[in-house]
Order: sequence, then C-alpha cells, then structure tokens
Amino acid sequence: MRILFITTFYPPYVVGGWEQNIEETNAALQARSHVTHVLTSLHGVQGPSREKGVDRLLTLEADLAHYQPLSLMTYRRRLNRNLQVTRKVIERFNPDVVYVNIMWNLTRGIPALAEKLCPGRVAYFMSDHWPCVPDPHEEYWQQKAARPIRDVFKRLLSPVALRWVRRLNRDFQLEFRRVLCVSHAIRNEMIERARLHPDNLHVVYNGVDIDRFYRECSTARVPQDRLALLFAGSLVWHKGVHTAVEAMHILKQSGKLTGVHLTIVGSGHPDYERRLREMVKEYALDAAIEFRPRMNRDDIPDLLPKFHALIFPSTWEEPLARMTQEAMVSGLVVIATATGGTGEIVIAGETGLTFPAGDAEALAAQIQRLHGNPGLYLKLARQGQALIVEKCDLRRMNAEIEAHLKEFVTVPTGGSVAAVS
Repeated sequence: MRILFITTFYPPYVVGGWEQNIEETNAALQARSHVTHVLTSLHGVQGPSREKGVDRLLTLEADLAHYQPLSLMTYRRRLNRNLQVTRKVIERFNPDVVYVNIMWNLTRGIPALAEKLCPGRVAYFMSDHWPCVPDPHEEYWQQKAARPIRDVFKRLLSPVALRWVRRLNRDFQLEFRRVLCVSHAIRNEMIERARLHPDNLHVVYNGVDIDRFYRECSTARVPQDRLALLFAGSLVWHKGVHTAVEAMHILKQSGKLTGVHLTIVGSGHPDYERRLREMVKEYALDAAIEFRPRMNRDDIPDLLPKFHALIFPSTWEEPLARMTQEAMVSGLVVIATATGGTGEIVIAGETGLTFPAGDAEALAAQIQRLHGNPGLYLKLARQGQALIVEKCDLRRMNAEIEAHLKEFVTVPTGGSVAAVS
C-alpha cells in the first residue's frame, strides 16, 4: 500500500507522546514493505521543509503557548494555503489510503479535502478529542478574558468572530468512515459527543515497545526507606502536576514526607512551569521536588527503572497516555487519576492506585499507602506489567493498524486521484 500520514506534529518536533507512536507505526509499515509519506505542520522548523518521506508544510491555526486574536484575520489565507499544499501532496504521492492522526490546531478542511480527493480511502486514528472540541479560535472567543476591561471588549466582538468561524467550519463535514480509537473511552466519546456511527469505530490500544522497556519486577526493586516518584510529560494545566506538588506539601505538613522524593521531567507552557516552581518555593519543597528538562525519547527506558512509582495526576479525559504504559511495563507502580482511557489500564488496587482528579489529599494518601506496604507495591507492579504486556504491545498495535488499512483499501493500488474533482 501507499499510505499518506497526515498529522499536526511529527518527530523530532513533538508536544506529547502520540507523535512518537506515529513515527514508530510509520517505520513498522515501511518494514512491512508499504510505501509511506508524512504531511505535517511547520512546527519546529523556520519555513517549509521537505525531508525524505516527510513534508513539513502545513500552517498551524494558533500559537501553542499564547493565542493571538489577530490570527483569526488570516484564517482564510491559511486555509487556502493548507488546502493547496494538501492537494499537491496527495496528487504527487497518489496514496492508496490517507491515514489521518492528530488534527488539533489544524483546519478540518485538510481531512475534508482528503476525503474528497480519495473517496472511501481515508482512515482516522483518534488519540485525542479533536472532533468533539472547539478549534483554537472558537475556544479563545468562548473564554472569559482575565482582565475585566478586556472581557468587555471580548464579549462585544465574540459573537461576530464565532459566527464567522462556525460558518467556515460548516463547509467541512467529515465522513469518518473508519476510525481507530486508542481506547474505549475515546470510542464512547466519539459516539456520544461527535455522533459518529458505532459501526465505524474500532478500538486499537496504543502500544509500547515491550522489549525496550521491560524490566523484571523483583523484590530488590521494592521501596524500603526511600520512595522515588516521577512525573514525566508536558507541563500544562490539564496534566495536573500542581496536584502532585500540593500532595507533597500535605505529606510535609503531616510529617510523612521523609524518604519521599518527586522528580518532574518535562517542559510545556511557560506560565504553568513558572507557577509550579513558585509553588515549590512557597511550600519550601526544594529538597523534595526536583525539576528536569524534557528528555530524549531514547533515554526514557533507562530513566524509568530509577523510580518506584509514576504520578499521573491528569485532570482531563486522557485518551490513553503512553507514559503510563511505559512506566507499568518498566515495573513502576502508577498512581493516577482514572480519567478517560487511563482507567482501562490503571485498575484501582489491581494494576495501580487511583485518586480523584484535583484531589491532593487523596493523592497524598495513596503515596503514603504505597510507601508503607511492600507487599502491595510488588503486587501492583507485577499485575500492571502483565496487563501492558498482554494488551499494549507495539507489534500488536501496528499489526492491527495494518490489517484495518488493508481492509479499508478497496481500490487498486496505483489508482489515480488526479482526475478527482
């Protein structure tokens, strides 16, 4: 097959974990003798860039850190350029199937054009909520401004801005004939909120490289006097890292912090990073909490075994976070909010520990519970690891994706798209 990937982000310029999965799936399909090409955004590069098998040509709708209201004024220009680029890439590469992945912060006009040029041959992998949520423009104009005077002007302008954006978006009604969902939670959301037909939705669990991450869960790894906690990921508000800092503060106040240390690895929104560091100083937790910058993907398999548990305090409906899977197969116990797809692998008291989103006291209690119970720790680590090995193997995921794409392609390989209007 000739497979065209379309995605907002693609390594090495990443925001989260799923972009790395896309790269691994791409490599796996190439290894199975498929011809692939990637169309992605300009994120991470100074201008249009063409590498071997990757075109970085699409323009994002909004800045990742701070939305600029004037970006709405250039929407039509971006739209026309993105559609022109998409058409040229499709006609040049001539795919048997278009495989759409992350579309957050890109216009829906891109997959709409793909469906028009390649009718019946566009598949989607849904690892986030983009069909159900407002685009960056709608999101901004629906939110209240931080300052009262700005909010007055924003409320006056927002009806006009929202009408204009929604009128443009109405032109892009997607078929979603075949959608691979990263979890049952995402599948249910696509049915309930996006109103997609259940028959078009198939669950394919996110996969991790078991061989790279697997470490034996031996008694030697059970924490004794010291409990090393890890958060690794994007430092943005909805990841809930502030809840972990607050939990450490609660442990300190109750005299239960001795031997407990949290390492925060990652980068993200500058305002949020600054707030986290301010909290650590306010609570005098400098000795108990350490910040490290985002790490290279190749270093993660060696990083994880240095810790006993992963803290995953996300406050939003996580589709299915790759970091939780990698930690579990590495033998760590995961203490997580059971939001979205996380609850499908982190099962309370069986494969990990859970707490309500935003509840720092409950998180502190689970940390304390794990610290003082070696038997529970070993049980959770082993059962969590076994679940990931069984359900979330990267090879299994790639084989399932390939099978779906093969089943989806009903036109002869090499059929021309140039004549499609």
